[in-house]
Amino acid sequence: MTRRIHVAACCDENYVPYVAVMMISALSSTAGTPITFHLINCSISPESIRKLQDLIDRHNGQLEVYQPDDELYRGLPTLRYGEAVYQRINLPEYIPADIGRVLYIDADTLVLGNLDELWQLDLKEHLVAAVENLSPRACKDIGFPRTEYFNSGVLLIDLEGWRRESIHLQVTDYARENAHRLQYVDQCSLNAVLRGRWLRLMPDWNQQSDIYKVVKKYHEGSSYTQQGMEDAILDPKIVHFTGKKKPWKVYCFHPFKAQHRAFLKTTPWADFPPPDAAFKVYLKYFLALRQRWKSYKRQSALKKFQRSRTHHD
Repeated sequence: MTRRIHVAACCDENYVPYVAVMMISALSSTAGTPITFHLINCSISPESIRKLQDLIDRHNGQLEVYQPDDELYRGLPTLRYGEAVYQRINLPEYIPADIGRVLYIDADTLVLGNLDELWQLDLKEHLVAAVENLSPRACKDIGFPRTEYFNSGVLLIDLEGWRRESIHLQVTDYARENAHRLQYVDQCSLNAVLRGRWLRLMPDWNQQSDIYKVVKKYHEGSSYTQQGMEDAILDPKIVHFTGKKKPWKVYCFHPFKAQHRAFLKTTPWADFPPPDAAFKVYLKYFLALRQRWKSYKRQSALKKFQRSRTHHD
């Protein structure tokens, strides 16, 4: 296995500050191992690309930028996600043929664990490794049990296998044929084509935001134990800010919001205003006493765990 880690991401201009956080948090957490980032440029400005390139260079990483085929997914529904969500499907076409595997990571993430551990994983002839989608609802569009349906935000992809079997073309065809009946077109299409051919990762490699609700109310029916989910809550390797309440917004109570913002402050977008910055949103945030109390308890549990681990070490 090559020592250099290859990480892929896709985003548009709006998400450049946040893909920057993903990248520098990955470099910070994986010190000592070289990382090359492969960014699919979905209408990012040249100025933002230059800033991102300079940032990654300063952190001793490498950045390769690719121009996607805009026609490939034209006309497919994007909802609030933008066309970038589909471009991960076509990574085998963009990334050089001499690279046999790639770790795809969504832009709305924070990397806290050493990626080398995941990069060295034996896929055991599976075409992808992923974490089960924790929400029990997303799988229903394609009639899968939740234990057979993965979240596509973090994927260790066997590029050689995908190229050999034209997986990306199969997924694209499925998306075009079934988009009218799917809420999460790209994720459902990946699951439909890769059913039974993915290796399950523990939930700490893709700690989805609804884990806090799932562990209390919906853990039955998941392949993960309640203890496994609780471990992922306290000690995630990759935090995935799924849903609408992102850490760069004012109205967000995620316990890792402060850490995400701390990384954002080290980027050229440190003063980038929250997209929901408005008086009524700030007022709603400060008056949300129940949400603030839940957030306080979650952050207290995290701090207690981190103190105990420091003492143990």
